[in-house]
Amino acid sequence: MTPRQGRPASRKRAATRPRAPAAPRSRPGGRSARVRAAVLKSAFSLLMEKGFEAFNIAEVAARAEVHETSIYRRWHNRNALALEASLDFAKSALPVPDTGSLRSDLIALVKSYVALMLSSQGQALAMMSLSQHPHVVAAREKLWRWRFESLRPIFERAVARGEFPRDGDSTTFLEMLIAPLHLRRLITGEPLEDWPYEEVIDRLLIAHK
Repeated sequence: MTPRQGRPASRKRAATRPRAPAAPRSRPGGRSARVRAAVLKSAFSLLMEKGFEAFNIAEVAARAEVHETSIYRRWHNRNALALEASLDFAKSALPVPDTGSLRSDLIALVKSYVALMLSSQGQALAMMSLSQHPHVVAAREKLWRWRFESLRPIFERAVARGEFPRDGDSTTFLEMLIAPLHLRRLITGEPLEDWPYEEVIDRLLIAHK
């Protein structure tokens, strides 16, 4: 190749410059996520203050500072919104413990659950859950199904460690553990703090060996 023939290629290489990196695009759904969080927080707050019967989307929209159409577009009606608001609160209010042993996991779980029941939100939820309105009943059932399912990993880890039988029923175990708390809260009025939960946990673990 002659020098003359090589010049155009040289000029071509010089003219080719690396492109500047593109500016990062904003993530789609960022505003949508903020709106969802604001609506669910406002909805749960209104539920706690007024109960399900007085719950309405117009007031939720005003508190969250969004248009009612934005709420109806996502949730369609107040029943769906009330259910998701309750589930959203429950997921953050009762973390799933992972302490390294089944016994200490259960102790941590009961402590968290008692704290939740004693909180203003927990007390309002308990009173609201007594309603026999069909949508409240449906929401309560869905919430408890989700709660039992979310706590299943505690027992799966315990099975792997040899602390819980492989054919054991984790839902029944949790029902026996949690039910006395609701008996005290809603019927006998005895203090939740005085319930001997560690002794109960030990007895349940022995019974499930």
